[in-house]
Amino acid sequence: MSRISAPRSARGVAAPADVVNPDVVESLVREFASNWKAGIEQINRNVLSYFSNFRNGMEILKQVLTQLLLYYTRFQDVIRKVWRGKPPSFCKDLVSTSVILAEIKKHALAI
Repeated sequence: MSRISAPRSARGVAAPADVVNPDVVESLVREFASNWKAGIEQINRNVLSYFSNFRNGMEILKQVLTQLLLYYTRFQDVIRKVWRGKPPSFCKDLVSTSVILAEIKKHALAI
């Protein structure tokens, strides 16, 4: 998700809507919604192949997936703060954090 830099004010205070490009945000939301599950599976495969020590690999996988969830939650918070009054139509495409968390748990327990 390197296509957009978060405005400085996104670190605690909502950025004005005129600073955030709605087309870019919509593109990010839709791209994440269509690719997040495959991305988690790819991360899982990579960590398991790159780290021969199973215990270390699992700990790294948990930390990476936790960080992904944290960043996505922050992204959702920015969207909510920027469009407080009326959320844009693309908000219906946001993936619920509980769905992502369930997928993360599935990968953590499957190994």
